[in-house]
Amino acid sequence: MEQVELSVTGLSCQACEQRIEKALSRLTGVVQGAADHRVARVRVLFDPVRTSETDVRSCIEHAGYTVAP
Repeated sequence: MEQVELSVTGLSCQACEQRIEKALSRLTGVVQGAADHRVARVRVLFDPVRTSETDVRSCIEHAGYTVAP
């Protein structure tokens, strides 16, 4: 398993947290996704055999948010 913590722009409330977490839960290989709007960060635990950090970033951006490089 790998874990990544990402800074996310636009993450401003609990509804945003839920939206990101729901999107990540649909991504094959993601074991856990936890968003925190208070610090604008998302922590994701994933199986690198089944998905990648690039896929995780794309998933969050597809949900309408911007991931810092």
